[in-house]
Amino acid sequence: MKNLIAACIAGLFILSAFGTSAQQSDVKTIKNGPQDIKAFTHTVFAEDATATWCGYCHFAREALDKIYTSGDYPFYYTCMVDDKNTHAAARNLEYNIYGFPTVFFDGGYKVAVGGGTGNEAQYRSYISQCGAATVKDIDITLNVDWLGDAAMDISASVLNNEATQYNGRIRVYVTEVESSMNWKDTAGHPYTFPFLDYAFNEVISIAPSNTWTDSITWDGHNYNDGHGHDFGTIQYGNIMVIAVVYNSEVHQGYAYPPNQYPFNAYYVDDATGVLVGQTGPDVPSNPVPTEGATGISVSQDVSWTGGPGSSTTYDVYFGTVSNPPSVSTGQSSTTYDPGTMNANTTYYWKIVAWDQGVSAEGPVWHFTTGTNTNRPPEIPTVTGPATGKPGTVSTDPESDQVYYFIDWGDNTTTDWNGPHNSGADVTLTHTWSTKSTYVVKVKAKDSKGAESDWGTLTVKIPTIFVPHFTLRELLQKLAIWFPLLERFIQ
Repeated sequence: MKNLIAACIAGLFILSAFGTSAQQSDVKTIKNGPQDIKAFTHTVFAEDATATWCGYCHFAREALDKIYTSGDYPFYYTCMVDDKNTHAAARNLEYNIYGFPTVFFDGGYKVAVGGGTGNEAQYRSYISQCGAATVKDIDITLNVDWLGDAAMDISASVLNNEATQYNGRIRVYVTEVESSMNWKDTAGHPYTFPFLDYAFNEVISIAPSNTWTDSITWDGHNYNDGHGHDFGTIQYGNIMVIAVVYNSEVHQGYAYPPNQYPFNAYYVDDATGVLVGQTGPDVPSNPVPTEGATGISVSQDVSWTGGPGSSTTYDVYFGTVSNPPSVSTGQSSTTYDPGTMNANTTYYWKIVAWDQGVSAEGPVWHFTTGTNTNRPPEIPTVTGPATGKPGTVSTDPESDQVYYFIDWGDNTTTDWNGPHNSGADVTLTHTWSTKSTYVVKVKAKDSKGAESDWGTLTVKIPTIFVPHFTLRELLQKLAIWFPLLERFIQ
């Protein structure tokens, strides 16, 4: 305790943050990161060792929260409020903590001590370094069902994709999005993602290609902070559950880098989290090509239905394996162009929708390509009255969007109007200045560049002549046929 107090007086503090990729369940899930997560080998997790009396600790919490809400990384964090929760204090002691705040990234892969205005830049650097680390190939699935009255069914599973046995430890942290127990930093802000207690904290050993699973009914009335307060008042919509898997390999860590206050560091291989009761985007649906389709063009785009609203973005996973890799992140379009695919090959793909940090993950779809051809659209059917405005329609065999090139027959053209949906009616207008008969020609081109032959329509354009006379001139001309009118123009 003497060292902890001395460290705080010296202005040394530790900050924590945690990163995740959430698994779909009946509640919405969360993952930070429309940024290019392909550069990250896993979701990064950080633990912020902190105390409510610590004058510098709010800098660490604020920096972590700013990074987390930015959505720049696959990242989660939790605050270990030492003086308010004995479970948090025990975890801080496992790190042989030197002072508050101290942030332990990925189980001690990186350690940041102290608080100040420069925390954010340091934390971002550490998150990037952790995200680039080599980790074991495991997948975590986390599901949470809210039962009401502070109770949840929590289940977790870990799949070992390695060719050898995986040994490690899973910790499933129950946290609040914002403290409802009056745990506040010295700036007066409630702690964000404060740790309450574990749902699981156990050693795991998984044979190659096997899965570890466990489940529990976690009731806040049965857990407490060690200071006489249970968690029976926690509320739906304010709970985050985070699952983190630590590798069993021991590394030398230092709570006061570079070489003081040693501890045994166990690095994070992956993490995931679920926001319980958080609203979010719709689950992606209506895939094109349809699920299980065959004979698909090698130049086919994939598309889906998402939303709602314009703020929804999408992560695209696409490839020839049943667990497809990430190929695009943070895109606003509901269409993805995979380029020219291989013929007679099965492709797998899924979409994860994001809105305000909350995600909805779609299923893995698949289709099989046909021969290496892209058929052009059909010859456009050009219709319309002989003297009116023509309309045109063409259908593309692969349902690609269609563009139209129009030759109006009077040495004027409209270059590739579109895109239009395949098979949709399109109405275009044109003005001819000379009386004549014109042959309007239209051809279609799909989004891959394949062009149809010409469709035609013959249009007869009359010239309407409207004479302009003064009233006197008009009466004079009419007097030729009606002599009695002469009296009116004398």
